[in-house]
Amino acid sequence: MATESTSPDIVPTKEERLVVRIRGGGPAAEEELVNTYRRAVLLIATVRTRDRDAANDLSQEILIAVLKALRAGQIRESEKLGAFVQGTARNIINNYLRSRARHPESDLATVQLRASDPIEQLESSERQRLVRQELAKLSIADQQILLLSLVDGHSLAEVAHRLNLSHDAVRARKSRMVKRMINKFVRVSQKCGS
Repeated sequence: MATESTSPDIVPTKEERLVVRIRGGGPAAEEELVNTYRRAVLLIATVRTRDRDAANDLSQEILIAVLKALRAGQIRESEKLGAFVQGTARNIINNYLRSRARHPESDLATVQLRASDPIEQLESSERQRLVRQELAKLSIADQQILLLSLVDGHSLAEVAHRLNLSHDAVRARKSRMVKRMINKFVRVSQKCGS
């Protein structure tokens, strides 16, 4: 009795045949993959980034990553090639967006204007000093929660995992500390304003 995997009646899908050809090193297969998915990947990248140039760069990066993964045999279900391409696109675009959020570009004129105002620089350095002073009063764990979540941009789940705490505990502690800081600095700014 023949099993399902050895049955001669099962015909490989177009995606499965394409994956096999790419694993075999066929340049025509790689070109076919690029031609098949390029427009969809570019559309996803353009919609998510709202930047045509970045979307072009990302679509190339995505397709190269897919090809490398296919050559290395990293796709589990060849018949789901489209979903694999979409997942790869999602991951690469999310990484790009996260890195952009941490390092936003600034207009050079704006940076120069900010740098040229000595009063604003003094106020900024005083705010930083006060924040550092308040942070020093917190426990090491609370400092790590704030730094990992607010400065490094990690999710609360990631912070909880890193610090071996529950998600709820991290969320509650962060919320309490942020409210404490806000209240502290509202009082300080009110004293300075009066």
